[in-house]
Amino acid sequence: MLNLNDDIAVVGLPVYLLVAIIVACIIFGVFAFSMYKMQKDAQVDIVRAEIEKITSEAENMFEYANEGSLVTVHVNFPDSMGFLVFGDLPENGVLEPTDHSLDEGTSNCYFFVMEDGTVETHSSNARFSGASVDEIALLGPGSYDVRIELERVGDKSYVKIYQG
Repeated sequence: MLNLNDDIAVVGLPVYLLVAIIVACIIFGVFAFSMYKMQKDAQVDIVRAEIEKITSEAENMFEYANEGSLVTVHVNFPDSMGFLVFGDLPENGVLEPTDHSLDEGTSNCYFFVMEDGTVETHSSNARFSGASVDEIALLGPGSYDVRIELERVGDKSYVKIYQG
């Protein structure tokens, strides 16, 4: 039965409204964070796909091509990528490498750093170098052609990666 003198409903209504607003804000916050994370992951996936273009050509060249073979690959790295290094591993602090000399122990490694600080390292069966076989390859964001060239130095082969 309805009791018109019941003050509990009048007092409880603002509390229920406040709870509903708090729950809605939490749901909105989770949704916004998910969208941010999804967009960030999409940018990393784009970088991985562009690197895959380079590494697949480089690995095929390293295994099967003759010295002097040259391939040009067009890449389009997003502005959210900080830099990409072939032939080295990240140092502590993950700042852009200042020493561009190639270390034989890490010449088969590559890594990229995103603007938000995300770092991914990988290795390959190919040995990488920059335009000169005694330095690393350092690439930045943007759209450009990358030249991939096989060069033999002594008894070792290197895949030179540089902007063309």
